[in-house]
Order: sequence, then C-alpha cells, then structure tokens
Amino acid sequence: MRPDYVRILLVKLFPTSELFHALPTVHRLRRAYGAKIDWVVHEQGAELVACFDDVDRVIVYPEDELKHVNRRDFRKALHQETYDLVVDLQGAMQSALLCKSARKSRGAAVLGPSFQTEGACFMYTATTGIRDRDRHPVVECMDVLRYLKIPTTPVAFPLRFPMPFLGRSLPPSYVVCSLDGARKRDRLAAAFWIETVQRLNVPVVLLGGRDSEDLADEIEDSLLDLPIYNFVHQINLAEQGGVMQAAETVIACDALSVHMAAYLSCPTVALFGSGKSTRMQPFDSLCSVIEGSNVEPEAIVAARDELKELREEVVSF
Repeated sequence: MRPDYVRILLVKLFPTSELFHALPTVHRLRRAYGAKIDWVVHEQGAELVACFDDVDRVIVYPEDELKHVNRRDFRKALHQETYDLVVDLQGAMQSALLCKSARKSRGAAVLGPSFQTEGACFMYTATTGIRDRDRHPVVECMDVLRYLKIPTTPVAFPLRFPMPFLGRSLPPSYVVCSLDGARKRDRLAAAFWIETVQRLNVPVVLLGGRDSEDLADEIEDSLLDLPIYNFVHQINLAEQGGVMQAAETVIACDALSVHMAAYLSCPTVALFGSGKSTRMQPFDSLCSVIEGSNVEPEAIVAARDELKELREEVVSF
C-alpha cells in the first residue's frame, strides 16, 4: 500500500560548499507536496546535509565507490524506497545514472538542471530551464520549481547545527575567524590574522581543519593577552556550524564557511583574496565581500562594524 505522501529523491553530491544552493528548492518541494525527501550526497558532505531541516534521510555515496562492499551498501540504501519524483541538481553523468537506477513509481519523472553536462540530459524525463551560467546557482536550481509551477518565494535556507561540547565556555559575544582556504593561495598568513584579531579587540574563536592547525597555534601563541578560543581541528563540520550560528560575526576566506555562516543569518565578512565571481557569493544575505587587494585588516574591521550596525537596526525594527 502506497503512503499518503510524496517521496522525492534529490541527488547533489558535491562540492560541499555548493550543497547549500539546493536548499531553497528542497524547501519549496517539501512544502508544495508535503513530501518526504531523501538526499544522495558524497560522504564528505553527509554530516552537513544531516543538518538540513527538510531532509528526512541522507543516502551516503561512498568515496571509494569501486569497493564491492561500498557499492553494495549504497545500492541497498538507494533501493530502500520507491520515489514519486527524482531531481538531479548535480547535472553530471554520474548523478544522472544514480537517478536512473533509483526505484521509481509508475510515471515518476526524473528532472535535471539546465547546467547539465556530459550527456546527462539523456537520462532525464526533462531538463528544466534554459542554460544561463550568469545566474546565481540558487536561482539555477530553482528552475525545477518553475518547471513544476511551484512558487520560488519566499526563499529559505532551513538548517540548524548542534552546539558542540567545549572544554571551556564561550563568552556571550564573540567573532569567529575561519582559517581554512579551499586552495593554498586562498589561505591568509598568520601575520594578517594576528593584526586582524588585534584590531577587532574582542573574544575570537578560531575554526578550521587539520591544514590550519599550525596557523591557529601561531595566532594563539602570538596573542596570549587576548581572549582566543582555538577549536581548529577539534570539532567537526556540523559543530563548527553550531559555533557560527551563535557568533556575532563570522570572518572567512573559504566558500564553505562563508555560505554556512551567511545562510545561518550570521553577519559574514567574506575574504576572497584571489577574486571570486558573484556566483560564489551567498545569495541575498547579510554578507560583506572583500576581494583582491582590498583584503586588509582595517577593511575587515570596518565591514564587521557596518554589519553589526545593520543587524542591530534589523533587530530593533
């Protein structure tokens, strides 16, 4: 007997920083159909998708998919449900083949994005929208909604992260400095962060992964007289989100941290030293983007102060 709700499969595998782009589309699909939504994602982004409010089940695509046991377990998880609608928001042949192999009810459509490549369109019932890469990725993903005649507004990013258990309690107000960079040239030097923290002159929480450990230690050792909370490589990605959602401001130079903070409605200063297109900037959020040669400590402090004033105006209103 079929359930009285629609079951939707969404496939968006990677990169982790771009998973947020699908959130408004998922939210509107869920509301329009009263749907249960399963999301297939690469294992590197699984803990992030698990924090998306509108996702009922995360299906993890293994990093080593050629290993027999991984392939078997993934296929078993994928075939656990029968889907009434399948949506591919990755647009590659790999994701399109996953959509094709999913179990579907009779007449179920497989919808793909306008930005599909590698002949993925041949696996879809329909390709939604007209290819236009000048649009923001959030808007591109919402082509699926337009195709299904579902309203695209209001745009929402429903997500929540767990606050980690920390060895020492955080102050009531603090600024997060996320030290990671997607590439080596995107990472900022210790001297830059040290001057920035000195100019901020407020409690600062350092976040990042394994590659930022030495940088965080250097910053902490150079600022012994300031309240520095170093949690680099001590908490996972979801817990980093928990720390960010309680922050006064987040300062970051990698797209993942920038998008995470911005869609948590946290005032965000994005530092894109090597330059980024508008496609990489958060969609319609309280975010100040500083690019290229303008990435200087004094510019960051000015941006943070401006964002703080804007937020206080919104809250007071």
